[in-house]
Amino acid sequence: MAEPNPQAEAEGTSAAPPSKGGGIMGPIIAAIIIVAGIAGVFNFMVVPALKPPDKETPADLSDDSHHGEGGGHDDSHHGDGEAIKVPFELGESILVNIKGDNNKVLSAKVGFLLKTNITAAHADEDVKLMETHLGKFKSMLVAATRGYFVELNENDLKVPEDVHRQQLKIKLKSTFYKIRSYDHELVKLLKEDPVEEVFLPYFTHQ
Repeated sequence: MAEPNPQAEAEGTSAAPPSKGGGIMGPIIAAIIIVAGIAGVFNFMVVPALKPPDKETPADLSDDSHHGEGGGHDDSHHGDGEAIKVPFELGESILVNIKGDNNKVLSAKVGFLLKTNITAAHADEDVKLMETHLGKFKSMLVAATRGYFVELNENDLKVPEDVHRQQLKIKLKSTFYKIRSYDHELVKLLKEDPVEEVFLPYFTHQ
C-alpha cells in the first residue's frame, strides 16, 4: 500500500481561499466609514440645531432708525403758526388843495393792513419792533400818499372811495419796496409786497 504524500496535504492546506473582507484592513475601513457617517449626521442635523438663529431687523424699524439719526433739524421753526397781518396808521390827517375852481381842501387819514412774517407766538415783541423801524420812514409814506392826493381834481372826488384806496395801494408798493431795502430788519419782518389793504378812516373835502 502506498503511503500518503505529506507534501500534497501541505499544498492542499495552503491553497485554501483567503477569508472575505481583505484581511485586517476590511474592519478598519468599515469603522472609518461608520465614524464619517456619524460625523456627517452631526454636522448636518445637530450643529444647526445648536446654533441660535440670526436676528433680523424688521424693515420698518430699520428705516425708522435711519430717519431718526438725522431727524429733528427741520422742526426747529415749526409750531409757531401762520404769519399775521398788522395795521399801521400814518397818524394825523393829510391836508391838500384840490385842483379846480372851487378851491376845495381834502383832509384824509390813511392806514394800512400789512402782511408780515411775524407769527402769533412772537407778536408782542416783533410787532413793536416793526412799528419802531417802520416809524423811522413814516415821512416817506406820508410824502408818497400826499403825492397821490395833490394830483386829484374836483371830478376825482366824485369817484368811489375804494378807487382811491386801490390807487394808493399801487403807488405805495414802490415806496415800501424802497423802505425795505433801507432797513434789513424790515426785510425780515415785512413781506416783499406788504400792503394788503389801504384804509381811509377819514376822507373829506370842502
